[in-house]
Amino acid sequence: MKPVIGIIAACTREVHPAYTTGHDYVRAVERAGGLALLLPATPDAVSAGMAQWLALCGGFVLPGGGDVAPTYYGQSPVPQLTSTDRLRDNVELTLCRAAAQHKKPLLGICRGAQVLNVAFGGTLWQDIPAQCRAAICHYQDSAARGELFHSLTLAPDSLLARIMGPGQHECNTFHHQAVRDVAPGFAAAAHAPDGLVEAVESADGLALGVQWHPENLAPEHADHAAIFTWLVDAAAGGALLKR
Repeated sequence: MKPVIGIIAACTREVHPAYTTGHDYVRAVERAGGLALLLPATPDAVSAGMAQWLALCGGFVLPGGGDVAPTYYGQSPVPQLTSTDRLRDNVELTLCRAAAQHKKPLLGICRGAQVLNVAFGGTLWQDIPAQCRAAICHYQDSAARGELFHSLTLAPDSLLARIMGPGQHECNTFHHQAVRDVAPGFAAAAHAPDGLVEAVESADGLALGVQWHPENLAPEHADHAAIFTWLVDAAAGGALLKR
């Protein structure tokens, strides 16, 4: 049987709300050999539902989305903060800790990498342009999801370097928040040319957060597709590539 990978589906704020996630997350999991299961971020998920998620899924994806509420990392909001969703924050933060406790692999993407960092005690830059004046552009044309935009330098001894291959890579970018202080028990696995953290990973090799969107790049770029292969293999009980 294929490993089941749970992907959080957030509720849209529209006239007819719906629980959704991006098509490319599902397809990237499927191409890597997994079975994608959408998990709606509901109040029940924080209580009774979480145990069932852990029983059903071998691994999890935290997808991109809006800003993480700064109260979760001990800060007051800056004027540039955009939309937040406290329910989604609570569900995903709870899932991060539960997945770690139950030794389930977890992949955080963009917002998901930020949630992963906050869940274990890290902090964020709330707005890169306002707070990091020397930063490069971290938000390319939203329509160019599959286009490479800036370079990445991977930490040579990192899990991510073993997954993607060592040295420099290129990525896409669609974020205005970023990891600031890396959480205890985690390490920075990649940096942008301006020094901003682009990936974090846990010391046990079970949790990986990347600031870019590999699901959009996976069809054309094997190094980014390899991130999903790692997740699915880990969910199947395969050998984990530890730091």
